Amino acid sequence: MHGFTGDKQDWLACLSERSNDWLAIDLPGHGEAEDPTGDFTSVVRALLSALPPSIHQLVGYSLGGRIALGMLAQAPMRFSGATIISAHPGLTDPAQRAARLRQDARWTTLLETQGIAAFVAAWESQALFATQSRLAPQVLAQQRRRRLGQRASGLAASLSATGLGVMPSTWSELRAYPGCLRWIVGGADAKFLAIARQVVEMRPETALHVLPEIGHNPLLECPADLAGLLCAAHAESVRVLDGECG
Repeated sequence: MHGFTGDKQDWLACLSERSNDWLAIDLPGHGEAEDPTGDFTSVVRALLSALPPSIHQLVGYSLGGRIALGMLAQAPMRFSGATIISAHPGLTDPAQRAARLRQDARWTTLLETQGIAAFVAAWESQALFATQSRLAPQVLAQQRRRRLGQRASGLAASLSATGLGVMPSTWSELRAYPGCLRWIVGGADAKFLAIARQVVEMRPETALHVLPEIGHNPLLECPADLAGLLCAAHAESVRVLDGECG
């Protein structure tokens, strides 16, 4: 599951050679998917109902990682494993939640009043994405085209229903999750590296993979390295089903 402003095509660079082993989806409000209805819990419940029963592993980046964590919280026994990439398990501090709600409201207002082009320009200027300046211009141009192809109303609805400010905390459920959990984060992504280390401190059996000198978006910044980690995780799925976690 992709991140905010992305779509299922974001995975092509790292999973194209093994496309039959994976199911990439457009999250509500993105790509070809309908806008979300209801709250975060309702969105997760609807996605759980739509997933084929054969899906027993989850992979999610950023927003997609938070959705995956929501799925683990609601249905922990359904999934034998999950790989979370650059994601937040949810806010627990009321002041931080209130601040994030205000921030998301500003993004929503920008989308609703100035449209997708103004939003994309502002979104891409965030310090969170600074390491992407090292990438080839054509890579960044392709990402921008995909973002500009999104619907402003869809992204606004996504923020309102599934933004971090409205996401229920999954920290407790994460600690209790019985399956195999892998966490991937860029070494240059200071905020999310700290979150990843907090997850491992709370749940030591979590397998942490830090990608040196990579920022927030490994899908874009190091697709080959990410592909290696994801394919290794997939190859271990049989062992996971047998109760082992590599």
